[in-house]
Amino acid sequence: MKPWILACVVLGVMTAPVHAADNSVARASASCMMSDTMSAAIQGFLMASSSIAYQGTLLVEYGGDREFIAIDVDPASGQNGLKRLNQSAEPLPRLVNAQAHAARGPCQLAQYYALAIEPGFAVAGRATYRLSARPRDTLRLAYVMNIDAEYHVPLRVLAASPEGQILERYEFADITFEPKPDPIDDGSNKTAAEPSRYLLSAVPPGFAVIDQGRSPVDFIVLSDGLASVSIFVEAQPRALPSGEGFALRGASLTYTRGMAQQKLVTVLGEIPITTARLLAEAVRQRSETP
Repeated sequence: MKPWILACVVLGVMTAPVHAADNSVARASASCMMSDTMSAAIQGFLMASSSIAYQGTLLVEYGGDREFIAIDVDPASGQNGLKRLNQSAEPLPRLVNAQAHAARGPCQLAQYYALAIEPGFAVAGRATYRLSARPRDTLRLAYVMNIDAEYHVPLRVLAASPEGQILERYEFADITFEPKPDPIDDGSNKTAAEPSRYLLSAVPPGFAVIDQGRSPVDFIVLSDGLASVSIFVEAQPRALPSGEGFALRGASLTYTRGMAQQKLVTVLGEIPITTARLLAEAVRQRSETP
């Protein structure tokens, strides 16, 4: 139990160096009693992942482990390049798909997180404001983030369990931004993916299904606007015993459970085990539902 982490996420509002909110953000913030300053800061943070490209080196710490990672983020391509600098000399970059999030506004996010902003300290030589997100239930993790005051990209993130136990911290040592214009999407390059043969009989409050498919295995992706979680369903290996299992690496949980018809459900994301169990229990074949 780390009670000091909860002290960092006490709800409060004060000024921070952020871009001015537009009229739609101002109207939304008024409807949920959120200041325009806080609303603009959160809106900028929510939009940064899809509009700002950057490269940098960050330190990731979880448990007793730590590693340095060189990262190259390009929202236009939908893929990020990662190089683990402690694993080998001159490592080759590894491409990973960008993590999707549900489209949420500041007021929607505030339904499930108690949000607060305050002045932050310098990270990677850049000015920041601190955004704290304390879960209003036990289905989510808590976050304390130092966010770049100009581009709204998180430069330092501390994740904790709902009980206040620190799970993971990452912090940029250096970072370079490359703002790019929004791409023009006419929909001509999109192909409809075949839906998963599985669905969820119930979805935890605040979460929404944002993607699904069958390749390379059946999968469903959910998000609450801040956290994302993926569910995979595949054939269960005969050598694997029945029951559940889980592994926690920093803030990332991997939870597995066998289901009927010799299928294995894997839930992967930054969520508490309670949420993972609820999701695994809710997986159904489409033929099982009316």
